[in-house]
Amino acid sequence: MRKISLPQLSNPQTAVQVLYFTYFAIVGAFAPYLSLYYAEVGLTIAQIGLLAALAQVVRIFAPPLWGTLLDRGSRRTRLLRISAFGTLVGALLFEIAGGQFAAIALVLVFYTFASSAQVPLCESMALAVAAGDSGRYGAMRQWGSIGFIVTVTLTGPLLDAIGVGRLPWVLVALCVLLLTVVHRLPEPAAVQSVRERVASAWGRLREPALLAFFVSCFLMLFAHAAFYGFYSLYLERAGYSKTVIGLAWTVGVVAEIVLFRVQRRLFERFGALRLLSVSLLVAVLRFALVGLVGAHPVAVLVTQLMHAITFGLHHSAVMALLHRWFTPAQQGRAQAMYVTLGNGLGGGLGGIVASRLWEGISPEAAFYGAALAALAGWGAVVVSRRFD
Repeated sequence: MRKISLPQLSNPQTAVQVLYFTYFAIVGAFAPYLSLYYAEVGLTIAQIGLLAALAQVVRIFAPPLWGTLLDRGSRRTRLLRISAFGTLVGALLFEIAGGQFAAIALVLVFYTFASSAQVPLCESMALAVAAGDSGRYGAMRQWGSIGFIVTVTLTGPLLDAIGVGRLPWVLVALCVLLLTVVHRLPEPAAVQSVRERVASAWGRLREPALLAFFVSCFLMLFAHAAFYGFYSLYLERAGYSKTVIGLAWTVGVVAEIVLFRVQRRLFERFGALRLLSVSLLVAVLRFALVGLVGAHPVAVLVTQLMHAITFGLHHSAVMALLHRWFTPAQQGRAQAMYVTLGNGLGGGLGGIVASRLWEGISPEAAFYGAALAALAGWGAVVVSRRFD
């Protein structure tokens, strides 16, 4: 019998686009509905907050470990394949864990550790291909947003039909797709010299501009923890169906795609640090509106459109600054620093604080707290601009 093999993704830009699409397709099917799944299997708000924080804590140590393996000579595509296989195993284990909090926590640690290699490695590939061109980077990164839209839109009606308890099986199917894609990726050319390999990216935190920049990243991801961890639950408790919740997330990501397509002009005119500052000010307004106006349909629409700025513009500005401040050989470790300090420390502590505010005061208080964190992050960017 003739063996069927899929073609290799030999074009670097196409390879990055496909990888972005597939990875964020998994995120779109998983992240918006995870808190609903936790509630479905019987977990409390406090337990959901702890799980959200636990996932971010794993991102404190996992990305540097993957980066160390890469620096010691491991091939990028080999690490991606190992990561994709571990992600698939973790997805299968979610179904086995059932509603047991301890079991879910262990599975979440394994799943998050396995998947933590994918974004830093993909981002470093994208920055190398874009070579500092924010427009070219946006053209690649938008495919991640498209993948997110496809699955967040389809998963909502699917879960309304089959039940949110089936979410792990949706995740399994998409992880199989990811594993297939990473087996088609080419190995990029090495860019590291011996001297650059031993250079310390973490030592750059002694520079005031970079330290203030990473503080702002920490605070922005701290603020977003309330949104990523509890916004779907917030809407469900206001009476929205899972289909409508998925559509609300889709609105935000469509706005994000539009931003990615036009951002070159913005970066050429205003510069990355100034745009970073704007994104944090818009985040202050966005989260304050969520707390103030609640789940009114118009408020949902307006605040989701702001996602183009609070995520799309912020993310592109961060990537542009990392590309500017770190050498090509340090990009993998720079991405790991961003994930560790932002998603790991910021998202982890933000999830704990948001859950405490939700339970101890009110759901709205969690979003007011997010607005205050974003305001402090804006102050950090002001400091970074002064020293840059």
